[in-house]
Amino acid sequence: MIVRVLGSAAGGGVPQWNCACANCSAARAGSAPRRSQSSFALSADGERWWLVNASPDLAQQIEAFAPLQPRAGRGTPIAGMLFTDANVDHLGGLAVVRQAGAHAFALYSSATVRAIALAQEAFAAFAAPPHVWNVCAPGETFALDDRLQVRAIALDGLTPGYAGRERLAGAVLGFLITDRSTGGRVLFAPVFASVTPALAEAAREADVAFFDGSFWSDDELGGVGVEKLARSLGHAPAGGADGSLATLAAEPAAPGARRFYAHVNNTNPLLDPASAAAREAASRGFSLAFDGMEVRL
Repeated sequence: MIVRVLGSAAGGGVPQWNCACANCSAARAGSAPRRSQSSFALSADGERWWLVNASPDLAQQIEAFAPLQPRAGRGTPIAGMLFTDANVDHLGGLAVVRQAGAHAFALYSSATVRAIALAQEAFAAFAAPPHVWNVCAPGETFALDDRLQVRAIALDGLTPGYAGRERLAGAVLGFLITDRSTGGRVLFAPVFASVTPALAEAAREADVAFFDGSFWSDDELGGVGVEKLARSLGHAPAGGADGSLATLAAEPAAPGARRFYAHVNNTNPLLDPASAAAREAASRGFSLAFDGMEVRL
């Protein structure tokens, strides 16, 4: 199985268009990498691809990765998409691919995410053939193709702000995907409000895992004049004694497992490799995902 990180940032990317924080300024100056909004691509054979979330930056991400580009005429090697949540930075790419024409995408999400998405006019076309939007329940296992098997993981989370920011069942899912040919397992959990037993169990099973790295501290946004707390937005902070880093690092990992933070907000000190936060994450066995990163299982 091939896993490609198409985008590693939270909503707005790095640099964010309206922000001059240290991280955004470093990215603009070229002294730190630019990051597009969070999305992943995976394939069993390098020919047929699946996306985990579809960011508003999808067109540029496709142009940056030749295996996702059309091979002849009109078409795409993208078979379908799995959505962890209904945040705009994870659904916005649907508006980019709305000109799919006769191409049929197989879409997967919880019933909650499907309902929120299809209530938006920009995404309504995906409610009808040739597309099929499949509902997957927490704990359900299903096959994407002959090799890739998915288990939906119930996660603690909120609906997006435009949908009321409610704590509803199915607001957020994780996906543990197994390559039945190699046995490799990758976990996608780029959004969650707390580390639940279900998430901890999936983390123990995964050979590669991508976790919600949106914020280091709960009050981080205050540093750029935004009076919102990470937890109020549905993101568990990574730092602190009760943060996701300490909690997940205490969970035993599969031999040789690799753990990454993704969906990293532009304000997060993890983006600065010289920061205390980055050093702490590294000391606990966590790395930072980056655009263009590829792992094979």
